Amino acid sequence: MPPRLTQAVREFTRTLLSPYDRDDVLARLLSQTIEALDASGAGIMLADDSGKLGFAAASDDRVEPVELAQSDTDSGACSEAYRSNKAVVMADLTAENRWPGYTERALEQGFAAVIGVPLVAWGQTIGVLNVYRDTPTEWTAADLEACEIVAGMGAAYILGAHRAKAQHDLSEQLYEALRSRGVIERAKGIIMANENVGAEAAFDLLRELSMNRNQKLRDIAAIIAEHGWDPDV
Repeated sequence: MPPRLTQAVREFTRTLLSPYDRDDVLARLLSQTIEALDASGAGIMLADDSGKLGFAAASDDRVEPVELAQSDTDSGACSEAYRSNKAVVMADLTAENRWPGYTERALEQGFAAVIGVPLVAWGQTIGVLNVYRDTPTEWTAADLEACEIVAGMGAAYILGAHRAKAQHDLSEQLYEALRSRGVIERAKGIIMANENVGAEAAFDLLRELSMNRNQKLRDIAAIIAEHGWDPDV
């Protein structure tokens, strides 16, 4: 394994154990990839819920328009790697005629060779890593292996970021649910005291008021908790 890639793996193991910004770590990973593979550029495309690939990260400004061309035309090394779930190795883009829109844009940006490697997380292909060189290249088995290692790290970074977001969203939902429950309980207590009824009857009055006013139960409860109980308002 190239020394620079070894460093990227070490950084990867440390980063996963701490909070991180997905875009920042992907940009760093692409930079390390270029150095480790003596490449000219690298980019990552991710699939949305419908399976359409979109631009996610690039090592520099030369790569982004090439990745966007793949997204616009739904063709290229990235799209092929995503659909086949296999690495796509192209030694000379000048001799490639399968994806004219993509190859033309890549050549315009000065790229002449590319490897596209699927990003796989939990058995599902979520995107593709593309690594470019400026000169025609007979990519070696070691090159491909290094790209696959980077793709694995990239997939893990993306999965970790998604999990962190899901956990944050769940925490927010739980917090909001607890807040709502506390407000509703306070409103019920006010109704019980004013109407001399039990908890179940108080909740029925609260729910009835919510339906009559076409307002959320929590919103009605918040009004009661702040201003007191007035069923006629």
